[in-house]
Amino acid sequence: MPLVQRLIEPVHVCRNTLPINERGALAVDIPNELECVTNGTLANIIRQLSSLSKHAEDIFSTLFKESKAIVARTHSLQGRIDRLALKVTQLDSNVEEVSLQDILMRKAFKSSVIFEQAVISRSSMPAAMREIYLSCGKTPPLDKLNPYREDGKD
Repeated sequence: MPLVQRLIEPVHVCRNTLPINERGALAVDIPNELECVTNGTLANIIRQLSSLSKHAEDIFSTLFKESKAIVARTHSLQGRIDRLALKVTQLDSNVEEVSLQDILMRKAFKSSVIFEQAVISRSSMPAAMREIYLSCGKTPPLDKLNPYREDGKD
């Protein structure tokens, strides 16, 4: 099942109803019903374009933020490469001799990089998906039925 991230509204642009009074007749005198329906359809198309532009702006701002983060990481990596290249040029392999036993006695390399935990969370959720998530109804409190379970699980 596909996960909808963005929804362009209104979905049905031509599904308009003319105002009807309690007797079932038109509430206002409309000389040309086709023109009224056409105007409503055009208004809904404009609303759809507005929704589309809002989502496009959201997509491009997200792309901009991610590309900015990639540029920052690239500059950081370039700095690390430059420092490492400087250290490598300063090394002289003829002067220092390391025995095989010394190499085997060293501890294994352990990275100091801390990996992110809980990468998927509400705080990292895209704004468009957060809007859809917040528009959903609350989940029922099924945990209140736990005392009635016969299998002993929570």
